[in-house]
Amino acid sequence: MKKLFPVILFSLFALVACSDDDDNNNVPLNNAVTEFISTRYEGAKIRSSEYENNGLLEVEILHNGKVKDVYFNSQSNWVYTTWDVRRADIPSVVKSAVSEAYPGYGIDEVDFVERETISYYAVEVQKGNAEIMVYVSPDGEILESSVGGSSTKPVLSDAVRSFIDENYPGARIVSYEYDANGLLNVEIVDGIIEKDVYFDNNDNWVQTDWDVSAERLPDAVLQALANAYPHYVIDSADFVERPGDVEYYEIELEKAGGAEIVVKVTADGEIL
Repeated sequence: MKKLFPVILFSLFALVACSDDDDNNNVPLNNAVTEFISTRYEGAKIRSSEYENNGLLEVEILHNGKVKDVYFNSQSNWVYTTWDVRRADIPSVVKSAVSEAYPGYGIDEVDFVERETISYYAVEVQKGNAEIMVYVSPDGEILESSVGGSSTKPVLSDAVRSFIDENYPGARIVSYEYDANGLLNVEIVDGIIEKDVYFDNNDNWVQTDWDVSAERLPDAVLQALANAYPHYVIDSADFVERPGDVEYYEIELEKAGGAEIVVKVTADGEIL
């Protein structure tokens, strides 16, 4: 029904000059992005910048002889960085872990993925037509694996898994990905309800939401909407949980002519 937060356009001030091979498709970069790159990747040269299909900003840099892709969300916050790893540079402990877990498979490609809370090697292995993506920590611990997975697929940290186990006991993790704001969106099935659980780049819980049918909205909510928006009808509704025991219904209303509004209402009918 919604996006977690409105996508904020990157500032067009503080433009950065890129390399001579840049073209007119480069996205102008603001101070927050360029300062992060110059601080974390000292001496790096910015080569190009563009938006990905998922809304993240990808900045390609040359750092210490390596081409790296640095990703930022719509608020110019760093999400993760990734780069190709040559076979000769794969740590022996990583190669040993993969070969022991997947005997008979050969290493095809390797990327290193760097996040604030976790870093790992994404190792694509092959045997015949079979392909598996194996996610391995720098000390050789296999974190996850998936058939046909992407090298930039998020790997869930212990903090994220623990939060879900503690707050949604028995829930099954279905999928997870970054949204356009760089938040980690973990889809779970809690009982019979599909829920989206969001975490920031430090693995702090941000929000959980799930669809609610209009028929299941509390009477107090329906009455509040009828009083405040008499000419509107309910299009869709979500229930939202946020830190600090904040809970409310987020309801999209529409009326003839196509006008739409989003209203937040507590369970006892208070319009926020």
